[in-house]
Amino acid sequence: MVRSLSFIHLFVILAVGYIGGALLFREMPAASMEKFITIFDARIIYGHEVGIIRPVVMTALFFVVAYLFSLVKQLKFAVLFFGAFKAVLFGLSSAYLLGSGMKILDYSVWWFPFQFVTCLLFLAYCALLSPPFFLGKINRQKRNEKALTVLVIVTVVVTSLEIGIFYFLLN
Repeated sequence: MVRSLSFIHLFVILAVGYIGGALLFREMPAASMEKFITIFDARIIYGHEVGIIRPVVMTALFFVVAYLFSLVKQLKFAVLFFGAFKAVLFGLSSAYLLGSGMKILDYSVWWFPFQFVTCLLFLAYCALLSPPFFLGKINRQKRNEKALTVLVIVTVVVTSLEIGIFYFLLN
């Protein structure tokens, strides 16, 4: 029961963050939104002009920052908030892509499925680093390093596939 509750918890965080990002798209001025989105993923604004390294570095940076937050006892609560922040960026970027007239086929093949899976994997990573309140002291005794490694490896595979599709199939 607790395991299924944690997946429901992650899906709720992802859904609320995505919707929050889409609503934020309506309220932010276009110039500041483009600057903000460029930091997250410059391919959204500049397309194929952006190199392959930048999306990889940004994905790795999210994982490293979450891990660093989990090491500091006073910042451990912020790990899941950081995961929710990534979900908000996912919603904001998706709304920008759809609002800017991106082809729906490109969006449905490239952006949405890969970002959805990557964001869900990142939220699971954050939940392993700092378990939600309802798991109690059962899972807080020892960090599951094997599961963290598996999540990172799966994220590397998904990110590689996403970059391959973007740079080699969607020209």
